[in-house]
Amino acid sequence: MKYNNESPNNPNELTESNQNLYKANRKKEKQRATISKFLKISSSFFALLGGILLASNTAMSGYGFIFLAMSSGQMLIASLQSQDKIMILYSASVFTFVDCLGVYRWLLS
Repeated sequence: MKYNNESPNNPNELTESNQNLYKANRKKEKQRATISKFLKISSSFFALLGGILLASNTAMSGYGFIFLAMSSGQMLIASLQSQDKIMILYSASVFTFVDCLGVYRWLLS
């Protein structure tokens, strides 16, 4: 974001209104990073739980795909927030397709 042609790298050189904008933007960036980190960690736990359910090969195994789909959704949201284009493509296409196929084959058919 531009601040009236002033350098945003040094907030001490900005006008007071631009300093407030700079601080607000920095706060939003930190919040997004925190949410993204939480989603990535949570996604890992859901993927682990889904994988364990699938590997157990029991009557409950099909529900592992629900956890894997939740994991993919969280990873997609985290990738969108961090604007990681490769992970957006990967999680939106490959993971989501495989998880939806698994839910359909194991639970809906």
